[in-house]
Amino acid sequence: MSEAIVILINGEVLAGSRKSTITDQKSNAVLLADRLMPIFSSKLNIAIMHGNKPQVGYVLFRSELASHVLHHIPLDVCGADTQGATGYMLSQSVSNILRQNNNDRKVMPIITQTIISSESKYYEEKNKQIGPWLDRGKAEQRRQAYGWDIVKETGYGYRRVVASPPPLEIVEIEGIKQLLQSGMIVITAGGGGVPVIISDNGALEGVDAVVDTDHVACMLAHQLEAKILLMIVEDDVKFVSSGIGINDYYPISRKELGKILEKNEISSNMVVRKMRSANAYLQGGGSQVVITTLEKLQTTLKKESGLWIGDDKPAVDLSEIISR
Repeated sequence: MSEAIVILINGEVLAGSRKSTITDQKSNAVLLADRLMPIFSSKLNIAIMHGNKPQVGYVLFRSELASHVLHHIPLDVCGADTQGATGYMLSQSVSNILRQNNNDRKVMPIITQTIISSESKYYEEKNKQIGPWLDRGKAEQRRQAYGWDIVKETGYGYRRVVASPPPLEIVEIEGIKQLLQSGMIVITAGGGGVPVIISDNGALEGVDAVVDTDHVACMLAHQLEAKILLMIVEDDVKFVSSGIGINDYYPISRKELGKILEKNEISSNMVVRKMRSANAYLQGGGSQVVITTLEKLQTTLKKESGLWIGDDKPAVDLSEIISR
């Protein structure tokens, strides 16, 4: 079987600024697909994941604006909604760029469910902020009507917080494997997958929670035995300010990565999440992690920029595979 790669695209890469429109997101998807073409042309089995933080925010904001006439949207349905919309835009863009390059590879977007822990201890600590900021009156109204947990953010207002229990299993994993083995490019586990638990009677049940997308990316990569994890982030400034290169070629060994994490001096939550995910993935059998931005993606695939984490001579090297 061909080697596999998991590509994780932050939701902000597609959404851009807060004023981003659907047209903007489609344009970013087209640009992304074009710059990933060297990977699409390789013999790698390809699974694409995307974040959905800003996209979920848009859906919840629309729901809030229409709350006086329509029902509110639970988070599991919101996750499925954003998976479908973003998966559609990515699938269409990838299919079009393949066709333009006379490549007959097919693309399959999948609405994916992720089983998360149902242990009560994970639901007691609710610290993931979601949705729009509300004034005090509306926040209290939502708390009473829907049972939401609300926190105050100084300077912004009040906001809903939810739990993020650890992911345990991707429900559709066997289907994903079969599609990859057939040569299809699979778009899957968007936003980490729709959060579900297994109820007392053994049935799947959607819950109001969020799933850690980076964690699921590692889990998916391990289950697919992918040797390469490519992460595309929206902002190189946070990496640079953390003392980690990304604008130029910047290699880091596993040992160096461990030292960086031990120092615990990185202030950016996004950078910390990516570095911890890279470490977990490599510790679990991965060979190489590459982190870059959409802007730098072309030069990164030529090994002229980006953060490259792994052994000096990895078992599988992305730049070598796509140059064949």
